[in-house]
Amino acid sequence: MKRTLLSILTFLVFTYAAVSQTTDYSKVIFSSKIYEYKNDEPRTQELGIDKELLSSIIDNLGDSLYSEKEKKDIVDKAWLAFSNPKLFDFVFKDFAVKTINNWGQVNAKGELVLEPNPYLTEWTINSDEFPYFQLALSKILSHYELITYGDDAEGVKSSFNELLITKNINFQDPKDDDWAYSYLETVNADLAPKGLVALVTKGYYNIIVCKLEKKDEITELFKKIEWDFIQP
Repeated sequence: MKRTLLSILTFLVFTYAAVSQTTDYSKVIFSSKIYEYKNDEPRTQELGIDKELLSSIIDNLGDSLYSEKEKKDIVDKAWLAFSNPKLFDFVFKDFAVKTINNWGQVNAKGELVLEPNPYLTEWTINSDEFPYFQLALSKILSHYELITYGDDAEGVKSSFNELLITKNINFQDPKDDDWAYSYLETVNADLAPKGLVALVTKGYYNIIVCKLEKKDEITELFKKIEWDFIQP
């Protein structure tokens, strides 16, 4: 694993440097609250998690929204985040810090204070691999507008503007007594004629939209990282 990652490191660094936009870090203060990061890498092979799994997930969600080259780029990022968070934070530093929750938020002094190793931090504070895999993948998919979040009816409605696949669809407004799941039922009634379906995570409110014919396949793929998506 280490040999494979090192062999692609140079390629990833040069590729990322060529396409990324430079961020002015002179105005950023990097400060970590982590006393000691985990030294061990997430178990992937032992848990049956491989790059092909991520490729299948992203192929289904990205479908015609992204080119094959673009989907490969997303898969490469996700796999490195899964298999080596420390290396991911180094190679994709700009991407990593921009996908954490407090990006762009300044403190009372007007300072932007960021964790220097955001994905390694998430790996360190999570108890095992699967919660980390879910969180890392949700951040990456959210950046590419392939997953969203809404914890009430109004939030769900606005969240569909954040998905590439639904941002041009006009959904009816929620009823006064709607909540997240009940409104998703209404949304799915509108999506079904288009051959699409909205799925939501059990007990949480991450939302994806995929082709109706791919629903069973994609739910089974996510179950491999213990992430349960259901149709309300």
